[in-house]
Amino acid sequence: MKTRNYRIPIIYIVVGVLWITGSDYLLNSLTSELSPKLTWYTSSIKGIFYILATAFLLYYLIKKERERIAAVDNKRMAEIVDKMNNLIIMSDTSGKITWVNRAFVSITGYTMQEALGKTHSNLLYGPKTNAEVVRKLTIAIANKEFFSGELVNYTKDGKAYWSQFNLSPMFNIDGGLEGYISVENNIDDSKHREDLIVQQHRKLKAVSWFNSHEIRKPVASILALSELLMEEKNAIEQQELIKYLRQSAVNLDLIIHQINEAAAVK
Repeated sequence: MKTRNYRIPIIYIVVGVLWITGSDYLLNSLTSELSPKLTWYTSSIKGIFYILATAFLLYYLIKKERERIAAVDNKRMAEIVDKMNNLIIMSDTSGKITWVNRAFVSITGYTMQEALGKTHSNLLYGPKTNAEVVRKLTIAIANKEFFSGELVNYTKDGKAYWSQFNLSPMFNIDGGLEGYISVENNIDDSKHREDLIVQQHRKLKAVSWFNSHEIRKPVASILALSELLMEEKNAIEQQELIKYLRQSAVNLDLIIHQINEAAAVK
């Protein structure tokens, strides 16, 4: 066990021994000059004063020890949080930034000194930031509630990026609001992939619509020519209809090949 763990009892013992020996020596030297009754009162006051003094001393030492432990824990937690890949932003009750981690500095380009004292809106919001999400976030902050959402933020050089964030209020042991902590993930890559998928889907729909209309033309021609061929009795006319029917079939086969090739490329 570390020596620091014995610090409070050692101080208490040393102070107690010094007080008892010193006060007893002083009281004994005055006994010959004091009446028995006054000597008794003096001895009682000495004991009461000792209790009060040691009580205040213990309170002070325990309070300082708790503050030291809390400071060590906070430092250790800050070191852990600082090494996380998530963007961590801490702000006070007014929304002003009080601390950011290294991931925030790396992604946004803002230094700790540049971020301190600024609000999220002053530092990170821009033209593409969703005003409705910001409005809901503001309501959650006013109600001291947790809020999760996605926003377009901006780096120091003006580059937009998508951020998924979870903002939580921080309360002390008495239930009082101390500030807010926001844990954010850069989801720019996944958002770009989503956009590409949406664009690809739109293109496929457009191609499907075009292909369906292109296929209908030769199919309609084949059906119509088949009807005419069944009704036509003239051999020369039948040969002419068969020629057109074959051409429609060739056109249909060509369109199907084009669709298959386009699907293979995609």
